[in-house]
Amino acid sequence: MNTPSAAPHAAEEQQKPGWSLPVVLSGATGVVLRLGDVWSWWALLWVPLLALAVATAVYGWRLLARSRWRMDPLQWGFLALSHLGLVASLTAIWRATH
Repeated sequence: MNTPSAAPHAAEEQQKPGWSLPVVLSGATGVVLRLGDVWSWWALLWVPLLALAVATAVYGWRLLARSRWRMDPLQWGFLALSHLGLVASLTAIWRATH
């Protein structure tokens, strides 16, 4: 008997983790934090960007764990770059608040 749960499982196996979107979002957050102040109207822009960057990074980690840590070298570089961007953004926010 054909089960409907087989189709979604096959689609999950085909998804590959990609880190280009977290790189772009963390870079955009960093640019916005450099241009504006943390507590100005720029917060309307950097808060959603940071939230999206973190959400896409979490989703990328979930896909990476499902694919058993298999990625090409360029994606590993993007992974490192996106995490450096997130750390830089969080450091800028922390310095502005303390």
